[in-house]
Parts: sequence; C-alpha cells; structure tokens
Amino acid sequence: MKRLTRALCALCLLALALGPGAAPAAEKAKGEQVPTKITSEKVRYEQAGRVVIFEGQVFVQRPDMTIRSRKLTVHLAEGAARKAAEPGQPAGPGEVERIVAEGDVHLEREGRLGTCATATYHVQTGLLVMEGEPKITDGDNQITGRIIRLYLKDNRSEVEGGPQRQVEAIFMTPPEEE
Repeated sequence: MKRLTRALCALCLLALALGPGAAPAAEKAKGEQVPTKITSEKVRYEQAGRVVIFEGQVFVQRPDMTIRSRKLTVHLAEGAARKAAEPGQPAGPGEVERIVAEGDVHLEREGRLGTCATATYHVQTGLLVMEGEPKITDGDNQITGRIIRLYLKDNRSEVEGGPQRQVEAIFMTPPEEE
C-alpha cells in the first residue's frame, strides 16, 4: 500500500511536470492545473533511483497533446523523492527533473506528429530532445535529422544532422502560376 501511495504521488508530479506552458491559454487559466491521464500495463516506483517507470503500451493523454511509447520514465528531483516517500505528501511542481519516453515514441500536439526512438523532456528548460530517427510531420510537410530539439517555452526548434544522417525537409508549396 505504501508503494502505491508513492507511485500515485509521483503520478501527480508527472501531471504537473507536463503542464507549464504546454496547454493553450483557452484551456487553462493562470495557475490552473490540466488533467493528465496515463495508462500502461505496469508501473513501478524506485525510491533509491528516484524514478517512476511506466511500461507496456504507455499512453499519456492531455487536452493539448498525447504521447505513446513502450516505456516512460519520470526522473524525480531529490526533494520530490523525499516528499513522495512520505505517505500523503505529494511533491510540488518543478520537482521532476526529466521525463524519458522510449520505444516507438509518437507525440501528437496541435495537429503535428512527432516520431522517434527516444524523447527526453527537460522540465526546467522546457526542452524536448527527440533521437533515434526523429521526424516531425505537419500535414504534407516533414523534417527529419539525427536529433530534433524543441524549445517549447520559446516556441523554436533545431534539427541537427551529421555525416551519417543529414537534415531532410520536405515542404509542400503551391504550384507556380504560368
């Protein structure tokens, strides 16, 4: 029962971690929380490693986005692990260091689809790093590279290539008039 309480506290942390700046203003007022639903075949909390691990057909659903992966690991900050260890003491926002989705990752937000092998979200900086054949598709447009970095707080992105995998962008444009 104590483990279940800790895991539920950690789930609250995940919901708070995905929140800042992620939902459109119309869906949440300043300071208002957004619901996050997570389903998986299995979840476990490891206090020593300060992690909550969801495994097997992981699905994260929020009003503004969805995530599918085989595994989702929430890395808690030192203070969050102590609070989660105390029954009935949920940790506050900002106490999740990072969230890592692994294995056939699909992220959908605002009509855009991102796919990759691994996606890591750094909570404090709002940086989402996609690796392992990352691709973002927006309608008929798409971009791929070795690494895609999305700076969610700044609404900007970087796509990095390399010797083995150059950046490739396909943009659909209207035909030229004659």
